[in-house]
Amino acid sequence: FQYEHQAMATYFQLVIAFEEENYALSVAEQVFRLIDETEQRLSRFIPDSEISRINRLKAGDQLLLDVETWEVMKQAFYAQQLSKGAFDIGVARHMDIFRATKQGILTEYEMQNALQRVQEDKSKCVFYLDPDQPLIICGEPGMQFDLGGIGKGFVLDLVKSKLAELEVANFSLSAGDSTLLLGNEVEKKAHWPYPIASKFEQRIVKLSNCSISASGTYYQGKHIFDPRTGDNDLEAPYQLVWVCAKTAVLSDAFSTAAFMLTPEEMQACIDESDDILWMAYATQGKLHFVGKEDLN
Repeated sequence: FQYEHQAMATYFQLVIAFEEENYALSVAEQVFRLIDETEQRLSRFIPDSEISRINRLKAGDQLLLDVETWEVMKQAFYAQQLSKGAFDIGVARHMDIFRATKQGILTEYEMQNALQRVQEDKSKCVFYLDPDQPLIICGEPGMQFDLGGIGKGFVLDLVKSKLAELEVANFSLSAGDSTLLLGNEVEKKAHWPYPIASKFEQRIVKLSNCSISASGTYYQGKHIFDPRTGDNDLEAPYQLVWVCAKTAVLSDAFSTAAFMLTPEEMQACIDESDDILWMAYATQGKLHFVGKEDLN
């Protein structure tokens, strides 16, 4: 049974297998309600969301957080550390500048000057996220957070926990075309097939109880910038990147961060994290795989 729902500026598609239709519909309704509730807390475009409240903190301010907000912030900071800064949620002001330029509000020259200013402010900014309790403290303001690079993955992981609670084990849930979460009981469904293709190659990988995310310049053009430098003129070495992980948070975060990583740096991240299974990238029309997981 297949269901669709619009939220977080994309379409979620849920497929449930091996369940009665009435129960599957009830599960879908609960899943989509959970997605909507989480968006209200995590979207910076909702004025009273917790992320918006964090973004308004001044020097010395502190804010008690909901457990879910605390968890997604911790996971975002972990992804930033693991990627050596290639993934970063402190780029809301950068994204606003890109959006204004795309809309014709800023010229290319104005955009570059604005990016330089916000990058300088960001370098001076200090936030402390308490690892032991849901608390964030602003030491020095200067940047704002945007969970667009990890929020959908975090929501998918929340849904995974909800589905486990509802005893639904065989499912697929996608957030647009970018991130896919898969669950299966191997005795009922051995795997989910997933196609990976470059200009000259295609491969069907067999996925089981994991998440996969994809990002690229092949179809979308140049849309990736390096948060470590604020440079939006990145010449990405890959046309497409895929990241397979045990959690949707990490697959979502690294599907963009991987564009800033060499294959050796990809392998180092995989070696350091038990949750990243493998990465793949397309360059010059060919597919290349990095990782420790048997894909057959």
